[in-house]
Amino acid sequence: MPAGKVLFPGLFIRQGAENMKRGWFLLMLESIRIIMALLGIKSFGWLFTVFRVIGILLLAFIAIKVGAFIIRKALERHKSFKYGLDRKKVDTLSTLLVSLLKYAVYILAAVVILADVLNLKSVLAAASIGGIAIGFGAQSLIKDVLAGFFIVLEDQYSVGDTVTVGGLSGTVEKMELRVTKLRSLNGDLHIIPNGEIVKVTNHTRGNRAVIVDIPLAYNVAVGKAIETAEAVCREVSKEFSRVLVKTPSVLGITEMGKGSFTLRIFAMALPNEQPAVERRIRLLIKEAFDREGIELR
Repeated sequence: MPAGKVLFPGLFIRQGAENMKRGWFLLMLESIRIIMALLGIKSFGWLFTVFRVIGILLLAFIAIKVGAFIIRKALERHKSFKYGLDRKKVDTLSTLLVSLLKYAVYILAAVVILADVLNLKSVLAAASIGGIAIGFGAQSLIKDVLAGFFIVLEDQYSVGDTVTVGGLSGTVEKMELRVTKLRSLNGDLHIIPNGEIVKVTNHTRGNRAVIVDIPLAYNVAVGKAIETAEAVCREVSKEFSRVLVKTPSVLGITEMGKGSFTLRIFAMALPNEQPAVERRIRLLIKEAFDREGIELR
C-alpha cells in the first residue's frame, strides 16, 4: 500500500462525524451543568416538574374542549323539543355555561400546580390569610359575575339579540360569566364588563315599526302622490307577506315645512326585518315617483 494512503477513508469520515456529534452533546450537557450550578439547581428534578405542569395544562385544555362540546350538544337537543328552550336561550345558556366551565378548570389547574406540583402550600396559606386584601381587589370581578347572573335571570337579552348598551349598539355574539360581547354593523367587537351595564335597550323584543317619510314639493298633486304610494304599499305587502305584521299604508301628511311637506308610510314587521322593508319601500317609491314625474325634495 502506498505511503499516506488510507485503506478505509469512509470509515474514518463516519467516525469523525460521530465524534463531533458526541462532542457537541457533551458540550451541551456541560453548559446545562454550569447554568444549573449558577442557579443553585442540583438535580434534573425540575425537568420532571416542567413536564407535570405541561401535562396538567394539557389536561385542562382537553377538559374545557370536551366539556364545552358536551354542554353544547346537551343544550342543542332542547331546540327539537316541543316545549323546549328557544334557540336564543339555548345559545345564551351554552356560552354562559362554557364560560363557567373555563373559570372552574383554570382555577382548579392553578391550585393543583401551586399546591401539588410546585409544593407552594405555604403560598396558598398566605393567600388565605390575605383573603381580605384579595377580596377588595376582586370586587369588580364579583360585581361583573353577579350582574351577568341577573341579566340571565331577568332575561334582559339573549345571544342573537340586537341591543344598545352604554351608547354601543350591536348584536349579542357571546354572553359570558363576566363580559358581554357585541358585534356592531361595521364588524367591531365591543367587550363590555357586565358590571358596567346600567341601561339596556333591546331592539329585538316585540314587533318593529316600519316608518318611511317621503319629502315632497308643494307643487306636487297630493292625490296623485298618495295613489302612487299606495300602489307601492300593495306591492311591498305581497313581497314581504311573511315578515309583515301590519301591511304598509299611507298615513297622510305628517309635517309641513318651509319648502316641502312630508308623506308618511307606516307598517309593522317582525324583529330584525324592519330595515329590509324600509329599504325596499324607499327604492320602489323613488322608481314609481320618477315614472309619474312626482318631484321629491
